[in-house]
Amino acid sequence: MRTLKIWNGRGHGDYTNYNLFVAAYSVKQAAEIIGMACGLMTSIGVSEINNYYSKGCWGVTMRDITPTEPCVYAEKRYVNEKPIKIYPK
Repeated sequence: MRTLKIWNGRGHGDYTNYNLFVAAYSVKQAAEIIGMACGLMTSIGVSEINNYYSKGCWGVTMRDITPTEPCVYAEKRYVNEKPIKIYPK
């Protein structure tokens, strides 16, 4: 059985001023679902994940959320609110 990997990093597209939290089976899948979640026409690219996202780090605000499927959550920067699930809706 495959295991979900987790990352967190900066937002893109519709979620530029957000922190993103992503769970996926591969870096390629993470890049693709972030692109879809953020309203982009393409993937954000594997190099973006490898260079600018923290692998294996879900973030303090996500401590009570356990991913069970590939997903993306967004948290508005500098606002003390719980992250919202933006993919899948």
